[in-house]
Amino acid sequence: MKRKEQRDMYVLAIDGGGTKTSAVICDEQGNIYAKVVTTRSNPTAMGIQYFKLTIHDILQNLQQQNPQVFATIDSCFAGMAGVKELQAEEVVESIVRQYVPNTAHVIVDNDALIALYAGTLGQAGIVQIAGTGAITMGYDREQHFHRVGGWGYLFDDEGSGYDLGIQGLKAIFQSYDGRGAPTALTDVVLRYFSVKNVPQLIECIYGEEHPRTVIAPLSKYVFDMAEKGDQIAIQIIEDACKKHYVAIKACYSQMTWEKGNVPVVLVGGIFNNEAFITPKLQQLAKADELPMQFMTPVLQPIGGAVIAAFKQVDVQLASEFVEDFKRNYERWE
Repeated sequence: MKRKEQRDMYVLAIDGGGTKTSAVICDEQGNIYAKVVTTRSNPTAMGIQYFKLTIHDILQNLQQQNPQVFATIDSCFAGMAGVKELQAEEVVESIVRQYVPNTAHVIVDNDALIALYAGTLGQAGIVQIAGTGAITMGYDREQHFHRVGGWGYLFDDEGSGYDLGIQGLKAIFQSYDGRGAPTALTDVVLRYFSVKNVPQLIECIYGEEHPRTVIAPLSKYVFDMAEKGDQIAIQIIEDACKKHYVAIKACYSQMTWEKGNVPVVLVGGIFNNEAFITPKLQQLAKADELPMQFMTPVLQPIGGAVIAAFKQVDVQLASEFVEDFKRNYERWE
């Protein structure tokens, strides 16, 4: 009897975020047959009707690009921001099932899982996400899920870009008052906002824009000044590393792991400054004798979604898949 795997297998993968959405049809060799990059698709940040319309548009676009391959899709994995919070998984699945073959496997999950797989290539582990906000999520071998943090900018999101920006502003105002040591952050942040003195920053920060939008970009200057040796900036980053580690450790301790190192994938703009953060996290884990292996993703999250789609139909991808997929994804117009 011929096994199904003897013909090419095709998967539909979706990475839905708060800024943009990517979707591809892909085979086991990393060849791409259709690709869409479009607007956001986070149901917590848009009306449900507009959210549904966006999913329909993506699927119709992919179908039009390659109707023959689309008609033979074996598996679909959609990793989407906000679907867990709104229990919108069934909404997405019902739309996808209107397009794909009846036999296709369809799974809708949090976008954190595809961020994890973009680093571990389908293995269990922990993903620490830190962009404007921050959240920690663990998935074991059975994809049992545990979440730590990420409870919003007003009282959590520790170690995020917003949190680093807040700590930078605190240091600037405390230095101005004489409550804290001088810091090079003062001059760069004044220049950034095009103002002459510290009190003028108040008008910039408490303006019409959302505070997260105004404050999170300041994290860049914390890293810039730390690189130049500013002790206040260095301390802010060290404190952020400790906050990340506390969240990662809490997640680790709530889950059951097999022997060997547990991968911890560091995702988001904060971790672009790897040289500052990874060694500190390794040092903290070593002090606690915890078997953690810190890494950054080797693929974009859409690649993690492709891996998740193949994983759910028990397809093992070849070692060349990563490089082939990356090359084909960049080339595809």
